[in-house]
Amino acid sequence: MKSPSNKTNWYQRWFSGNNVLNGLIMALLVLLIIFMIYQIRFIIEPMRALFTAVGAPIIIAGVLYYLLIPVVNWLNTHTKMPKKFSVGLVLVAVLAILALIVTIAVTIISDQVSGLVDNWPNYWQNSQRVINDTFATSEFQTVREWLSNTNSDINQTVADWSRKYLQSGVSGIGQIASTLTTVGVTLVASPFILFYMLLDGNKLSSFIADKLPSKAQTSLQSVLQEVSKQVAQYIRGQLGVALAVIIMFSIGYTIIGLPYGILLAFMAGLFNMIPYVGSILAQVPIFIVALVAGGPKLVLFALIVLVIEQPIEGHVIAPKILGSALKIHPVTVIVVLLTGGHIFGVLGIILSVPTYAVVKVLVTHIYEWWRTNSDLFAEDAHATTSEMDNSVKKLEGNTKES
Repeated sequence: MKSPSNKTNWYQRWFSGNNVLNGLIMALLVLLIIFMIYQIRFIIEPMRALFTAVGAPIIIAGVLYYLLIPVVNWLNTHTKMPKKFSVGLVLVAVLAILALIVTIAVTIISDQVSGLVDNWPNYWQNSQRVINDTFATSEFQTVREWLSNTNSDINQTVADWSRKYLQSGVSGIGQIASTLTTVGVTLVASPFILFYMLLDGNKLSSFIADKLPSKAQTSLQSVLQEVSKQVAQYIRGQLGVALAVIIMFSIGYTIIGLPYGILLAFMAGLFNMIPYVGSILAQVPIFIVALVAGGPKLVLFALIVLVIEQPIEGHVIAPKILGSALKIHPVTVIVVLLTGGHIFGVLGIILSVPTYAVVKVLVTHIYEWWRTNSDLFAEDAHATTSEMDNSVKKLEGNTKES
């Protein structure tokens, strides 16, 4: 009968110390995970439906939690009021402020949307006139024919689209009712979830850690704290940058006289929350409105506003507010955005980057644990130790010579 020490030595000899075998095992595990995900596609769809149904109030409450928890902590530190009272006070104040902001913003934006819809036929005719004047020469005969055909196609498409949705009015009413119900449930549920998150959110890491062995509790709490810190930095930073973008574009578009500038600035701020590609996507409707409302001259002014805003955002505001806390390569961000958008739609685009940051923290800690408890990197550790010993000996020799 073999002793346990021999079994341990056999495992270390064949697995822990074998780089090639460990690499093959890791590759097989990755392929196995991909294969399993492909096989359980039927589970992903219900999960996506569940996430869509319950995700909105939880996400809203989570975002507000990371924005408000510093205020609650400050009140608990500098006042003697009970935590329930401080949480309730903060919640009531924030809801009142949000209601005021939403009322003002909805009034302004709805007026601008109504004006844009009412004036769109005139804008479209002006844009056609500008384009026709630009391409009036015989050299642009092909372009004029293409524009004429495009105009006819657009009018036909709009007519078909209107007819289709008028014919399906009953189902459309049902969809509107369903959407309004979802919005109502979200608005009612979010404050309740937020209240209990502010009240007991700090107990979550301890609650999870208590379910594990005592020797793993400290490490798990450290991981959860780092995850919470990453998410908090991302949410506060993105919202801060988005607010700054809205303010800068609102000022710029007001100066150049761009119609519906506040609406477009608000849209640019929302798009800006999508890393790297959001600011580019936001400029498409802005330049279209500038072209149809004021022609090439207004487009040039809008471009000047963008040229002034981008360096301020990229070199001053974003590094100051957001910084490089997530430390994710831009190519990785784009891949993550495409993947999240393909699986979960718009919500996936918004949540994909912070989700990846959380997964990155977890994988990094798991890798460090494996590196510490495995013999796979024993040679590297031995080499590092030898280099340190040589450096110490060299330093001692230099000290003796001096």
